[in-house]
Amino acid sequence: MTRSSPAASSSLPRARRAANDDKPTAPIDASPGGSLAQIAKTWQGPALAIAADGSILGASPLSGYVEGMRAPFTVEPGVGAGVITDPADRKWRISAAIAGARLALAEQVQEKSESPDAAHRFTAAVSHEIRTPLNGILGMAALLEEGTLEPAQRDYAAAIRKSGARLLDLLNNVLDYSRFEAGEIPLDAAPFAPADLVQDVAELLSPRAHAAGLDIAAIADCDLPEQLIGDSGRIRQIIFNLAGNAVKFTDAGAVLIEARRRPDGTGLRLIVRDTGAGVPPEARARLFEAFGQARAEDARRDGGVGLGLAIVAKLVSAMKGEVDFESTPGEGSAFHVDLPLADAPGVERPPIAGLDSRKKASRAPVVTLVLPTASAIASTSALAREGARIAMGNPAGADLILVDAAEPPAAIEALAKLRPTVVVLRPEDRSRIAAFRELGCAGYLIRPLRASSIIERVRHVLAGIDEPEAEALPVAIAPGAAGRALIADDNAVNALLARRTLEAAGFRVDVAGTGAEALEAAGETPYSVIFMDIRMPVMDGLEATRRIRKLADEAGSTPIIALTADIDPELEGRARAAGITAIAAKPIDPARLRQLAETWARPITDRRIGPPDRRGWEQI
Repeated sequence: MTRSSPAASSSLPRARRAANDDKPTAPIDASPGGSLAQIAKTWQGPALAIAADGSILGASPLSGYVEGMRAPFTVEPGVGAGVITDPADRKWRISAAIAGARLALAEQVQEKSESPDAAHRFTAAVSHEIRTPLNGILGMAALLEEGTLEPAQRDYAAAIRKSGARLLDLLNNVLDYSRFEAGEIPLDAAPFAPADLVQDVAELLSPRAHAAGLDIAAIADCDLPEQLIGDSGRIRQIIFNLAGNAVKFTDAGAVLIEARRRPDGTGLRLIVRDTGAGVPPEARARLFEAFGQARAEDARRDGGVGLGLAIVAKLVSAMKGEVDFESTPGEGSAFHVDLPLADAPGVERPPIAGLDSRKKASRAPVVTLVLPTASAIASTSALAREGARIAMGNPAGADLILVDAAEPPAAIEALAKLRPTVVVLRPEDRSRIAAFRELGCAGYLIRPLRASSIIERVRHVLAGIDEPEAEALPVAIAPGAAGRALIADDNAVNALLARRTLEAAGFRVDVAGTGAEALEAAGETPYSVIFMDIRMPVMDGLEATRRIRKLADEAGSTPIIALTADIDPELEGRARAAGITAIAAKPIDPARLRQLAETWARPITDRRIGPPDRRGWEQI
C-alpha cells in the first residue's frame, strides 16, 4: 500500500532532496549507470534506483538487492512521493517519478530480525548473478564437446568444463555455509518419495561418476514407505553432498546410495558407500568441521575448501537427526544419516509390474549378473524382491543374463548365444545399441538402474517380447519430431544454449524473453513442454506459470520445468504452489536438459508448427 505525503520526502537529506521533488531543481539522469543509480549505489543505508518497469537500476550494498533484479514492490504510474511497504513488511520512502524512475530508501531504524533476511536476500542475489553466467560457460563447453573437435580443442573444452564445475561446487558450498551461519535453517515439511530422491541424486551424479570410470546406483529397501514427511530439498542436499564427495574421492570401483528404515524401524536412514581410499583415523575428529579435509592432499586434488560435510552436519542437526560414518583405509567408507521423519498418512507403495508369470511357475527365474558392484547390488535388490534367484558367475544355469557393456564384445556375444542377454549401458553409450543387438542382445538397460526398469525389462525378455528398435537414438532427428518446446529466459546465452540443445533432440523451439511473452506464446501455440526461468523482467516465471495454469484446454496443463540459478530453499514450495511441474537448478548441462525434455514432453493434438519464434533474440 502506498501513502503520499510531503512529510515523506522532508526526511531525506537536503543534498538529495531534489530526487524527491515533483520538479527537480537540476537534471537527474535516470538511465542505467546514470546519476540516480549512482545515488542509490553510494547511499549509506538501504537504497534502490528503480526504473519504470520495476527493474533495479542501482542498489546500495545494504539493500539486499543488486542491479537487474526486480524491485520488491510495485508503484503504480501517477503515484507521487510517499511510503510503501514491501511483502516482507519493510517500509521504503519513494521519490516522485524522475523521467519515469524513482529513488527508494528503506527506513534507517530496522529491527534486528530484519538483518538475517537482508543477508539471505543478498546471498540469493549473489548466487543468482554468479550461477547465471556459469550456466552459459558450462553449457557451451558441453555443447563444444558434443561436436567435432581436434584432440587439442577437445582437451581445452574439457578443461573449461571441469574448471567451471569446480568453481560451481565451491560457490555452492561457500554460499550455503555462509547462509547457515547467518541464522536458523528454515525447514519445510511435505510428503516426498525417498526412493525417488536417492534415485534422482544417483542420476544427477552419474555423468560425473561415469566420466571417472565409476559405477553408481541407488536402492530403496522394500520396508520403506512410499512417502515420508520432511524437507525433500534439504535431504537431497545431504545425499548430494555425501555422494558427491564419494565420487570425488573414489579412484576406482563404485558408489552406492541406500534408503531404508532406521534400526528401530522408524524414520529414514540414508547410507552412502564408496570404495575409495577411506578416512585415516587421525582425520575422523575434524571431518565434519568447516574447512576440514581428511588429508592435506585432498585440498589440492579437490580444489574445494572442505565445507560439504560441515553443511551436511548442520542440516542433519537442524532436522534433529544424526550423522556418522565407518571407514577402513584402503577399502572405502560408509556414511549414514538417521532422520526422525514421520510416514505420510494414507500412502501405500504401488506394486511393480513384476515377474508374475514366472512366480506362478514351479521354479523361480534364475538371473546371472555380470555387472560392476553397485549395479549388481541394485539389480539383486530389485529382482530378489520379485522372487527371482541370483546366480553370480553361472551363466549356463541361468534363464537370463545381465551384462555390463564394458565387457569385451566377444564375451557379450558368447553370453548372448548361451542365454537371453540384456546389456547394461551408460547414457552416453546409447549410440551403441544397434551394435549390441547385432551381438545378439535381447534388450538393454541404462545406468544408473531403476528397480521398475529392471523388472519390466527382465519380464519382457523372459516372455519373449521384442524391444522396439526405435529406442536407439537416430543420428539426426527431423525438426519438430519430438514436439514443440518453449524456452522462457531473459539471458541470451542461456536461451541459445537451451535452444540448440533441444533442437538437436528433435524439438521445434520458440524463445520468450519475459514471463509476459511466455504467457502470450502459451496461449497462442500448443507446446509439448515449457522451460521457464524464474527471474525475468516484466513478469517473473512463477507469475507466468500461475497465469498459464488458468488458460483453457490443454494450454493450462502443459508441463512447465523451472530453470533457476537461485539457491533459495523456499523456492521449491513456492514453485509447487504456482503450478511448476519440476525444478532444475542451473547450471544444467545439455544431456540433463534433453533428459528433462524427453521425460516430461507430452504429445500435442494441434501441432501448428511454423517458423520458430525468436521473440526478441534475433541477434542469436
